[in-house]
Amino acid sequence: MKKAIVVLAITWLIAGCQTSRPPSPLEESMANVQCMLFEGAKDPTADEVQYIRKASDNGNVRCKMTLGGLYEFGRGGLPQDFGKARSLYESAAAVDGVGNERLARMAENGHGQARNDVEARRLYQLALTNSDSDKSKLALARLMEEGRGGSQDLFGAMMYYVEASQHAGDVSWKGIQRIRAQGLALTTEQTQRYNEVWSDTNRKSLNRTTVDIEIALNKQIKHGTASKPVTLQVQGKPSSNVPKIVLVESSGNADVDQAVVNAFGKYRIPAEPILQSGQDSWSSERSVKVGLN
Repeated sequence: MKKAIVVLAITWLIAGCQTSRPPSPLEESMANVQCMLFEGAKDPTADEVQYIRKASDNGNVRCKMTLGGLYEFGRGGLPQDFGKARSLYESAAAVDGVGNERLARMAENGHGQARNDVEARRLYQLALTNSDSDKSKLALARLMEEGRGGSQDLFGAMMYYVEASQHAGDVSWKGIQRIRAQGLALTTEQTQRYNEVWSDTNRKSLNRTTVDIEIALNKQIKHGTASKPVTLQVQGKPSSNVPKIVLVESSGNADVDQAVVNAFGKYRIPAEPILQSGQDSWSSERSVKVGLN
């Protein structure tokens, strides 16, 4: 299937080249998706590299950066060539901030040049003037936190870590915890964003656990032994990942209720929110369908 898509994409691209017309919006969109997928592949094939190169030559910015990545790291059968990578990134940077992000990465890693944290920091900041890349925010936050490429800026680092964090426990979340441990408190807006990330993570974690418990117990408990779902409340307190499980509404069968409570007793809270003044706990209810017809 993947090969067929690649062949079709290359055919469309070549057809566009032969008619000497700009790529259509559909062709441009398809090239964006394909080059993104190819860059994420373990090692692009010769056909895929051909597609990337042709799309790059046609001016596709996403494909320019993909081709630059292949040259930067010597992938897809191409030799490592920092000069070609830099040229492609610079071309892309004129219209897309991610091009500057790639140039910043080269400066930070010393690819084709002496390592230059000052230049890396400048380029990550420049990248964020016309993109909203979490990669740029995370990289810039790390430089600011560590005082590399300029003075240490914990306030700036905190701002970018909070903006970049997508789930409790990710690299940005851990950066937030390091800075909080140094005594820097989050602003009201940052606390709201922090708790939104925590809430989303907690909800997804509880949903996965609920599904896993339902699957496991429904293999053990006969259908029809319960008249309705078990409703539980999962309660958390600061400094503990072990929740208190409270039965809110019975299934109509005490054995089913106990089996569900016991199963949820193994659940561990992935992270904790920042509580408001006077608040000492948080909770969430879950309906667990076990033993129903």
